[in-house]
Amino acid sequence: METSIIEKFVEKITNGKKEHFMRFYEIFSARGFLLELDSSSGNVRLSNESHIEDCEFLEILQNINYKKLYSKPHQDSINEDNKDFAQDRHVYLDDINTQLYDINNPKYLTEIFTHEIPVDIFRLNWERDWYGKFNQFKKFERLPKIRVYDLEPFIARLVKSVSSIGISTWSSCEGHWGKPAYIKFDGKYHRIWFQAIFNKFIKKNLNLVCRWECQGWDERCSISNPNGNILELYMEIQDVARLIYDCRIFFRDIKKQVCSLLTDKHESMNQKELLNALESYFEESTIKANQVFK
Repeated sequence: METSIIEKFVEKITNGKKEHFMRFYEIFSARGFLLELDSSSGNVRLSNESHIEDCEFLEILQNINYKKLYSKPHQDSINEDNKDFAQDRHVYLDDINTQLYDINNPKYLTEIFTHEIPVDIFRLNWERDWYGKFNQFKKFERLPKIRVYDLEPFIARLVKSVSSIGISTWSSCEGHWGKPAYIKFDGKYHRIWFQAIFNKFIKKNLNLVCRWECQGWDERCSISNPNGNILELYMEIQDVARLIYDCRIFFRDIKKQVCSLLTDKHESMNQKELLNALESYFEESTIKANQVFK
């Protein structure tokens, strides 16, 4: 990753933000942490939707040499997070001392945004086959939480956002050596549901310039910039992730409504038929939701 790209990226996401806590909020949200901000008091904290180990990882990120101090096996698997927040509540769930982070230091920012995850096929968890099945896709609205530590920096926010609306992913990549970034799904149902949301909501609410191509052969959505502009690519990934997370309650409710309409006939549909059905149900459920809001 070029240092200049990281510097330009941080400059863009913090544009117009002069206060230290505001800059911190934008930078670490972009890094994948689920943060909440009270702009009147300057309080920044981790959302209760965070993985409990995100508290520990965020704390160690105060040190520019965190990679030497914090080394854990990466989890490219589904792990139930059963810890009780009330019992093990970390201070960062209430307040983060943002002054402890050297966010005006370009070298520090380069370190926290260069965190390539090693590929290890033997870490893949067979529970994913269970999560990818039709009945489990219909049943689960919420998924086990994902650690920021297990995600590459420039795809982390998108993965966390997608997970927050009940779409299961694994082994996503921010893109290396000129190759597209991608988010990879646990089976066709998660991938096609993401595609339906993308086509019927995200495209209509954002002015997109990148190519978001959902591929059935390996259940991924590849993301590339037609001009090879990596900065523009990473900024658009941020925009999509922010929109999804901001609308997460809406998407959870819509998925619940849509899944109540799915029957055995949908399981036997080909991918094109299933996409058409899910897009239609998404639109119908959205219309009903808007009528309720009115």
